[in-house]
Amino acid sequence: MAILAAGSVAAEDAPLRVAVYDVPPYGHAEPDGTIDGVSVDLWRRAAEFLGREYRLIPVAEMKAVIDGVARNDYDAAIGAITITPERLARVDFSYPAHRSGVAVALRKDSGPLAAFRTYASVVAELSPLIAITLGLLIAMGVAMWLVEKPKRAPSHDSAVGSLRDGVYWAVVTMTTVGYGDKTPKTTGGRAIAILWMLASVALISILSTTIVSKMTADRVARARPLGEADLVGRRLAAVAHSSGAEFLDERRLSYASFDDLPSALAALSRGEADAVVNSIGALQYAVAARFSGTIEPPQGVLAPAFMAIALPPGSALKKPLDRALIEITASAEWRRVEASYFDP
Repeated sequence: MAILAAGSVAAEDAPLRVAVYDVPPYGHAEPDGTIDGVSVDLWRRAAEFLGREYRLIPVAEMKAVIDGVARNDYDAAIGAITITPERLARVDFSYPAHRSGVAVALRKDSGPLAAFRTYASVVAELSPLIAITLGLLIAMGVAMWLVEKPKRAPSHDSAVGSLRDGVYWAVVTMTTVGYGDKTPKTTGGRAIAILWMLASVALISILSTTIVSKMTADRVARARPLGEADLVGRRLAAVAHSSGAEFLDERRLSYASFDDLPSALAALSRGEADAVVNSIGALQYAVAARFSGTIEPPQGVLAPAFMAIALPPGSALKKPLDRALIEITASAEWRRVEASYFDP
């Protein structure tokens, strides 16, 4: 649907055809047919500054936006349009309109099940140490049984009289439970008990502190912003022809392509992807608006960038539009207005 904006304009000037890339909060069509967004608001101010009429045309796909501008089907294109080398080879860009950058959104990993998965992962990583501990435990049980067996008195129910008793005694001693229902009666058995008690304290301390430290390190690692290396081996998702898709293509990282950002985030929320790569502003807004319960908001950017108004190559609109954008975006009033759009 097209919207005609009123404004003073010379009679010979036709209304500008302005494509709006439909990605909230930069530009999107409301249920009542109006078109709103931070980029739309900025364009309205710039058009008023220039005294130009215009017609807003919502476009759902980035490829259609860039193709249309390159063919001069549109006089300008606004919205979440990041300046990238691939796009710059086909169209011109105005003075930067918004700060941006490629960022990553991850699924929230919380709750009892997530804690269990983390614990299981750490235990699996420590499996060699756990195997050694179990081996020593069985060895101590066997040693205690062999030492105690020849001296076992029938009247001593608390004696270590079988292999099962020996292993049971080793487990009870190691865990410091100390029931006392099975105890060594010989000097050799008591010597083994002393050694095993001291060794058990060391082994339990090593295991517990290692598990806690690794779980803490894992939590800290998840809290820090991801880098490019962290994307390798993950199931990635991105919107087709978006800045996130171009970022992944440049680094030859495979990803699942989606028609729009909500679809990509829905796949992440369902566990069908490990991460979504997209421009940070659109990603933060979409997560806060619809997926705050299942997806972590992005932290930091993989590559800083700027968004701008796309123009046909050699457009006469570029120079006056740049002057308008410089004046508008430098004002404190515009910075307050811009910030208000990112609070869904």
